[in-house]
Amino acid sequence: MRYEFILVEHIPDVARSAFPELEESTVATGTTGSVMYGDVVDAPHLHGILDRFQDLGFTLLELRRLPD
Repeated sequence: MRYEFILVEHIPDVARSAFPELEESTVATGTTGSVMYGDVVDAPHLHGILDRFQDLGFTLLELRRLPD
């Protein structure tokens, strides 16, 4: 499954290393936040990504499952 994570904040380069399974989108969203996407293996993996966002102080604005 592929997911897209839209965040309020911009993720600095140093924090991107905490999300090796995600890529950052280059599409402009009209905000200063970040859009990241990538493959998610299962529900525990998804929750782990969400936990990492929270642990690093990032605010998730929207989560979308992308078409396969």
